[in-house]
Amino acid sequence: MVCLSALFVGLLFSNVVAFRHVPTGRTLFVHRTTRIRDFPVPPSIHNTAKRSTTSTVLTAAVSDITFDLLTNKRVLVVGGSGRVGGSVVTQLVRRGCKVTVGGTNEQHFETSRARWKVLFPDNAAALLTDVDFATLDREQASSVKQVLQQDSISFDLVVNTAGPFQGKKRAPNGVLEACVDFSKPYVDVCDDYCTATATKSKFFTKAVENGTPCIVSTGCWPGVSSLMAKQLVSKTLAARPEMQPQDLSVDFSFFTAGSGGAGATLLVATFLILAEQALVVVNGRRRPVQAMKDYSTANFGKIVGDRNVAHLNLLETASVHDVLGVGSTSCLFGTAPDFWNSLLGLMAQLPPSLLANEDLMRKLSVFSLPIVRVVDYFAGAANAMRCDVTCAKEPGLIATAIYAHENLEPCVGECIVAFCCAVLSGSVPPGVWLPEQAVAGGADAAAVLGLASVGAHTLQVQGNGLELSQEQVWGVASSERM
Repeated sequence: MVCLSALFVGLLFSNVVAFRHVPTGRTLFVHRTTRIRDFPVPPSIHNTAKRSTTSTVLTAAVSDITFDLLTNKRVLVVGGSGRVGGSVVTQLVRRGCKVTVGGTNEQHFETSRARWKVLFPDNAAALLTDVDFATLDREQASSVKQVLQQDSISFDLVVNTAGPFQGKKRAPNGVLEACVDFSKPYVDVCDDYCTATATKSKFFTKAVENGTPCIVSTGCWPGVSSLMAKQLVSKTLAARPEMQPQDLSVDFSFFTAGSGGAGATLLVATFLILAEQALVVVNGRRRPVQAMKDYSTANFGKIVGDRNVAHLNLLETASVHDVLGVGSTSCLFGTAPDFWNSLLGLMAQLPPSLLANEDLMRKLSVFSLPIVRVVDYFAGAANAMRCDVTCAKEPGLIATAIYAHENLEPCVGECIVAFCCAVLSGSVPPGVWLPEQAVAGGADAAAVLGLASVGAHTLQVQGNGLELSQEQVWGVASSERM
């Protein structure tokens, strides 16, 4: 999700690109355009997944998940001075919360607060009176606990937007550890499947014992995307009782114009993802493919339109397969202008050791940010998601959900806050859960998706071979969105 032209320039000026490192004869970039509806449907699945898997598939008739749950709540947002954290802070304040931003640099926080007041003038007064700062080290549980056990403040929820992120499964998560110990509901935005599952394994039992509901890997994608898949898979299986989850394929497509307003942390995460081969699951078998190489075309609705996308190693590929028992999954991503996709493909060919050097990539990201901001001004910051569910046993069957927002930054905040409402509703059981595990299918998932879509300009549901309504999936009537 980066402005690749700016990053490419940054690489050149930083003397970290040397094309001699690319093996002789290796293809740097291949562009092949097909329509997404022409993707070959994989053959029948031959694994042992059943509908009664260990994925904790829940159902709900009526949902209590609403924005009212946030009124007068006290929330600690760790990493709230960053772009993602700031989007959460502003959305929480908008919904009546009092927020403490946890971090290491109070001056950075004040700079961010000044920016928020300009972006959201209607909330300027609340951003001054209802937001404060607390110094903490996110990797040290003792530091986080000092903030949580203040006599003058009782926190209702903790949102961790500071990591650990890509490739950090061994990094300490002092925020989650402190929340589990103190029984504080927890939400984070971890974007790496190995890191998320390692966290689940480490803290799940204690979270259950202490009655602490925790959701990891929330946001737009991952997060809302996973619930889109859960809703479509559930509706498809309900309409076709003879089918099993392993008979289905789930294909995600994601689009972000420019960098989407990303900060340095997100730019670093993008580099780290490029260092990895993309995962696809076909007939229950995991397969690596070259990231950002072969492109197809996905349609994201009338406003965003057709965009070129290619494989990228994103969390949903593994999580939807493991949690929902789906037989085949993939994730594709694209940016704009389309020339940046070419640059992204070129960068994916660089030595993984170079892209995985976090210290080097952080310096490069800081260097590139001014250029990124200039190009973002012209490219915009639109964000879009598409989820397609198909079945090899019935080639004409397809269920599709599309979401699009004009600006990634508020979009992320709106999506994360929707999961905050889920945690505060009491509907999420104690434990550490991925989004599609934490939120019950049906009404609860529709409620979260409805809250997450308050700023979206495009919501669509399409069914070929089965009846699907927007209200069933998104919790809002079709007349409320395009």
